[in-house]
Amino acid sequence: MYSITRKIIIFIVCKVLFRVEYENEEVLKKYDKCLICPNHSRIYDPIFIYPKISYMYGMAKSELFEHKLLAHFLNYHNIFPVDRNNTDVNSLRKALKLLKHKDKIKLLIFPEGKVLKHKEERGIVKNGAVYIATMANVPIIPIHITERPKYFSKVTVKFGEPIFYDKLQLKDKSKIIDTSKQLLKEIYNLE
Repeated sequence: MYSITRKIIIFIVCKVLFRVEYENEEVLKKYDKCLICPNHSRIYDPIFIYPKISYMYGMAKSELFEHKLLAHFLNYHNIFPVDRNNTDVNSLRKALKLLKHKDKIKLLIFPEGKVLKHKEERGIVKNGAVYIATMANVPIIPIHITERPKYFSKVTVKFGEPIFYDKLQLKDKSKIIDTSKQLLKEIYNLE
């Protein structure tokens, strides 16, 4: 039932409501484990990415899991909650455990932490993606998705080249902050 629902949702969103095209998706085949980090301007963004990514897991705001049916649906699709307002140690541990024990996993994290409705909101970034990638010793694949696309228009999902981080930066919090800001620039430079 879920696989049929998934196919219907992907078809409606990626073929009917929007015309989704992909660039440089072959970069994903090079890595069994990585973080995928796109910009986030529409609630559909995960669905735009989903058709091209196998073994996808993801983090979503904990508020979504307050609704029982939605929580069940998200859990089934390998999405787990994260508290965006506090340092969520449990989500961090879960992400690191998955990256350590799964042979193949692409972990979706939106570095901005929320849907941005206006370009003026850009620039505020969370440090979790860089921290997790560095701790797990996996690359981040930056992704740019057409921002705020109108219905029935073209959406381009562009995959960037992998970014690797050095564990030495974990000793300096300001370096992690700077690196996270740089990641955001890399994502928007794909525009």
